[in-house]
Amino acid sequence: DSIPFPITRFSNSVQKVFRVPRPKFEPREYVDEIARIVRAESIDLVIPIHEETDILAMAQDQFPPECRLLLSDFLTENRLHNKYEYQVLLETLGVPTLKYAQVRDEAELAALDFESPFALKQVYSRGSQQVYKVNPGEIPDGLTFDPLNPWLAQEWLKGDKYCTYSVCHEGRVYAHAIYPVRYAINGQSCLSYEPVEHPGITDWVTERVKEINFTGQIGFDFIEHPERGLFTIECNPRSTSGILMFEPHNRVDRAFFGENDDVITPDPDVRKMVGPGMLLYGWRKSALEGNT
Repeated sequence: DSIPFPITRFSNSVQKVFRVPRPKFEPREYVDEIARIVRAESIDLVIPIHEETDILAMAQDQFPPECRLLLSDFLTENRLHNKYEYQVLLETLGVPTLKYAQVRDEAELAALDFESPFALKQVYSRGSQQVYKVNPGEIPDGLTFDPLNPWLAQEWLKGDKYCTYSVCHEGRVYAHAIYPVRYAINGQSCLSYEPVEHPGITDWVTERVKEINFTGQIGFDFIEHPERGLFTIECNPRSTSGILMFEPHNRVDRAFFGENDDVITPDPDVRKMVGPGMLLYGWRKSALEGNT
């Protein structure tokens, strides 16, 4: 970790903790140090957790051949991570999408032709960060435009929301969980987790993972409309909090090594929550749809 006292250093499951450069601000130094640790400690599997996945994907040739990185090539990782490129990829695969457009400047913002409310969010962002719900003709004031991080305008659809978490190797799913979006930060970033079965979502994820031959951890955000059907809003090609639903006896660790034959799923009656998050956000009206 890049901070002096990461929470993991106090875990009895951790053997060693290393201080590394900040991947966002010092990517080259970060990769150099991770590769050095791999060689010094004879590590045979590196499991990225968050957005450092993209950085490591660009530098896979710096790692010894006997070490596997649980990720895909950079082109695949970036197309999934970039919210606009992800929608383009879905269209390329023939998958129905919500109406969307990229917004790089004031002119493109003014030219949007949505006839119903739409979401406006940057293509590199997290679900709970700076998401605007925009009505046609009521463009938000004060938007700034970053050429390296443009905005995505995406149709705002009401329906049942679900998230997934999966561990994959070369286009095959080894662990998989689906959970509804209930308590969440501003209705976006989940605070509570309970698994559900949804064969349509499971089939969708299985097919997409196979089509793009994905390796790594991945999460999809879905919305299901009673008449229009199932749509995916965005993708997170990294670890997500969905992994919290797996108990030790589920042995989800086998999925990271690709050792299991049957897909590992959480126990049907498991219930988890992010305690500090619930204390900070769970009581707010925006945390649960229908709250009064």
